[in-house]
Amino acid sequence: QDERTAAAAPAAAAPAAGGEPTEAKRESMLMWAIRASGPIGIFIVCLSIYFTALVIRLFLEYRVSEAVPATLVEKLETAIKERKFQEAYDACRDDNSFLARLVRTGVANLPNGRAEAKEAMTMTSEEIVIGMESRISYLATIGTLGPMIGLVGTIWGMILSFQEIATTVGGQARPEKLAGGISTALFITLEGISLSVPAIFFFAFFRNRIAQIAVEAMKVADRVIAAFWAAARQQQPTAKASV
Repeated sequence: QDERTAAAAPAAAAPAAGGEPTEAKRESMLMWAIRASGPIGIFIVCLSIYFTALVIRLFLEYRVSEAVPATLVEKLETAIKERKFQEAYDACRDDNSFLARLVRTGVANLPNGRAEAKEAMTMTSEEIVIGMESRISYLATIGTLGPMIGLVGTIWGMILSFQEIATTVGGQARPEKLAGGISTALFITLEGISLSVPAIFFFAFFRNRIAQIAVEAMKVADRVIAAFWAAARQQQPTAKASV
């Protein structure tokens, strides 16, 4: 009976031993990734949080409806039609949208002629676009930094692996130590590329959106200034006739 018990004990222990590695591997995958990434991985996570917040903010602010508010366009058209020029200018002065800044510049330069007013608006539009593009330049910076950070992680992981080989005395290097360095290299490279690809995509996306906003704002502003110019010229003969 003792011999049967001794023979059954290893057989019963075998399934348990075979099941443990699968369960341990499943439980430790996330912790393994975090441990392999190390401080560089934490930095990439922080950079990813900033990147996400910046993209959300740009989505909310860089819209045609924000740059060319429909309410402002309606106010301007109504005021110009009723020849309330000061009211139209005040509406632009109280607004800081793309369109309002263009119309303010155009009205200020309109006494010099319509061509001069349009040229001044074009210069103002370029200044606004430069300011908007300076904000999305952070996306380009993140897109450039991603692969570089991944490269740092690759080099660091290789250093750890070769250090294990170089410092092992009187025997072979332990495979788990070599795998740890290689996993560090691969994980950080993956994280850096995963951050870089969407950053480059959104940089191009918002650059195109800025161009679209600038074209739309300039088109509406030019139409408003043309209406200003026409209404002002119609008012001059009336004023002379009344004199």
